[in-house]
Amino acid sequence: MPDFLLSQILVTFTLAIECYAMQLKNKDRILALLSLSCLFNGIHYLLLDQPTAGYIFLFSSVRFLISIKWKLQWMAAASLCVSLFITIYSYIGFLSILGFFATVFITTGSFSKNDKFLRLMMILGGSLWLLHNIILWTPVGILVEIIFVGSSAIGYYRYYLAGRLKNNAVKEPE
Repeated sequence: MPDFLLSQILVTFTLAIECYAMQLKNKDRILALLSLSCLFNGIHYLLLDQPTAGYIFLFSSVRFLISIKWKLQWMAAASLCVSLFITIYSYIGFLSILGFFATVFITTGSFSKNDKFLRLMMILGGSLWLLHNIILWTPVGILVEIIFVGSSAIGYYRYYLAGRLKNNAVKEPE
């Protein structure tokens, strides 16, 4: 089986996991499922000869599990340092830089104790990964990020905007 086809099959697992994860309310469950999705996504990138993205996602798989238990800011900083080291070590050009900046947003969100902030950071980071995947041209990877960003935005809307909009609509005009 060609590497490209295998990569697209593996990233399809990422797609299914992330669609489900971002509709959950429990932050720890979201992070556990994102850990699993990162494992598939990392292998997908390695098959596409994108070592920076591949290693960042494999490290992110571990990072998401760590961030379930510990929300310490020094661990977020240490994770960003590891991601920077990965980027420097495996640098192959602009896509390496883009992937690193996407990871900065996602790492910052994953170590936050605030679910609302997590979702916003996932939207920002996912948008950068979307741009990365468009430039790389990984069709299912593009779909993953479109759905991930869209699903994150829907989850954000459901949990943080819909209730506020509903409450504002119920109030009588003055």
